[in-house]
Amino acid sequence: MRIDRSSHMKQGRPAAIMTLLLLTLLLVAFCLRVYRLDVAPPGLHFDEGANGTDALRVWQGVTPLFFPENNGREPLYIYLVSLFVGALGNHALVLRLPAAFAGVVAVASTFALGRRLLDDRAALIGAGFVAVTFWTVALSRISYRANLFLALFPLWLLLWWRCRDRSDLRPYVLAGLLLGVMQYTYIAARFAPLLLIVLAVDWRRVLRWRGVVVLVLTAVLVAAPLAVAIYLNPAAGFQRSQQVWLFARPEPLALFWLQFTEHLKMFGVTGDPIWLHNIPGRPPVAWFVAPFFVLGALFSLRRTAPRTLLWTVLVMIWPGILAVSGMPLPPNHLRVLVIAPAVFLLAGYGIVRLFGEQRAGWALLLGLLLVTADGALSYRDYSRWQTARESYEQYDADMLNIAAAIEANPETFYIVPVSWGWPRRNYWSIDYITDFNTNYVVVERPFVLPETPTAPRVGLVRWLAGMHLDADPQHRLDAQLRLAGYVADGVEDGRTYQIEYYRPVPATARRVELTGGPVVTQDGVTLGEATLYCFLPADAPAEQLAVDLAWQAPGPQPVDVSASVRLVDSNGDVVAQVDAWLQDDSGHTARAWETPDSGTQFFEFSSDPPPPGVYAVWAIPYETESTQALPLAGDNPTYNLGQVTLPLCNEAP
Repeated sequence: MRIDRSSHMKQGRPAAIMTLLLLTLLLVAFCLRVYRLDVAPPGLHFDEGANGTDALRVWQGVTPLFFPENNGREPLYIYLVSLFVGALGNHALVLRLPAAFAGVVAVASTFALGRRLLDDRAALIGAGFVAVTFWTVALSRISYRANLFLALFPLWLLLWWRCRDRSDLRPYVLAGLLLGVMQYTYIAARFAPLLLIVLAVDWRRVLRWRGVVVLVLTAVLVAAPLAVAIYLNPAAGFQRSQQVWLFARPEPLALFWLQFTEHLKMFGVTGDPIWLHNIPGRPPVAWFVAPFFVLGALFSLRRTAPRTLLWTVLVMIWPGILAVSGMPLPPNHLRVLVIAPAVFLLAGYGIVRLFGEQRAGWALLLGLLLVTADGALSYRDYSRWQTARESYEQYDADMLNIAAAIEANPETFYIVPVSWGWPRRNYWSIDYITDFNTNYVVVERPFVLPETPTAPRVGLVRWLAGMHLDADPQHRLDAQLRLAGYVADGVEDGRTYQIEYYRPVPATARRVELTGGPVVTQDGVTLGEATLYCFLPADAPAEQLAVDLAWQAPGPQPVDVSASVRLVDSNGDVVAQVDAWLQDDSGHTARAWETPDSGTQFFEFSSDPPPPGVYAVWAIPYETESTQALPLAGDNPTYNLGQVTLPLCNEAP
């Protein structure tokens, strides 16, 4: 049997030293991945929470082959998480342990692949980078299913390599089995069959095509149940692919070039721009490692074994290039995580080839020094990253504190508004930590309570910073509580939030639909469908008045628009007035409205009551900055939304 290796371990090199170095790397990799894993990164991102809730549901008997929540997810990692959760409980540490262990396995599988394709020195250097570099360490501390793909992929590539020059079918069956299993890990695994084809063409003279057919059939049989599950639920199975597909975006060619060039810059120039995965702009391959990767890639062109690693990089980088989330923010470290072993093995290969066989010891020494330097930078940067305000906010770290409050106070009902960009009927991180407690509700836009709470105490989360800062921009939720008979009962402060507590009291609340108007501006902004509320708690000196004012607009406006709601007496005098910017349900002001757009603005009058009498309710739209009233449209323009007789709550509760 012919073994194609670029270089061989020097005869007489003590195997014990290499074994000791490998064990040291594995220990370092383990420590870097589990130290303070429950709090770094802070909180639990909702992607992690979704995996956790599905793991809990597995123990409730929900065992699908494809999990439809959170844009659809492959099942293998979730079932692995469920084993940990079932044994150790529903904690943040437990949720992340499978990813951390997978990261350690990836170090070992990288070494095994490198030792087979290259030699012990290049394998040790490549595995060392995988063990310590910020890219792999940071992502393997997050409960992402891509980590399981990273652990298995080098093993599959190793099995596929072992099929060369083999007449028996066993290695082909094993390679096909693992190729099929990988489809159950992460969406990027769908590109592995493409790599199989590319390598089969490159190795065509040393493969048994009957074996290749057996490999493909085995993979198809193993992956078929997942394929059927996706086919039966295409809305979930293809949802994520459709969301991120580059060629479904405007100007796809320009976007393709941006994605392509930014992913090439991963090698020593720049990196993922979002705090969720990275210190923005930090390249995943350090500037002092990238030249050796390029050197290894050049040396690999004429040798089959290292060229296999180069093909791996060239093919498996495409899940990152072809996928775009939201605004184009390439490169995405998570989607291309699987190329890390090949990238760093080629870097190790470049170092080894640069020194040659005569200076093998110096090559290994330089490689390990570079690994140490990369590890030191990773430790420094991770400390900065996991304590950064941006990381704290993007990981919804305070959601864990809120979850702890929900679990510790079952008699209190909690209301948690979430940003318009993250609509969730149940916020997964809270569900996971509380094991599906029911004493809370997550409210998305238009921020209306599904039903009036009946708890003796209500805690309303009000965000002060972070990704949910624009949740309930009009403060409609606290208004609904007051109108339902709740009064303020203290505040609890968090880092990015505060919880406003309320308790119920005997109260009278009434509402009147105003039948005047509408008020229509020449630009098409329409104010109408107004409702006036009163709220009178027991023993209160006067009723509280508020107005809900619905508005519509054909699209964004040239200026920001506010409205002044006024109570006007029979003499035309204004006896009460309240002003507010008009915002849509997403918190956008008029310059950023959609086409068309609408919303309901809440106006709450001061506590000083107007004298009893009949009042007209006026709504005057005006330019926010200049305070100039907007010109009205129509032959009979009016500001009058209707009349009301005060006091409205004229009976004691």
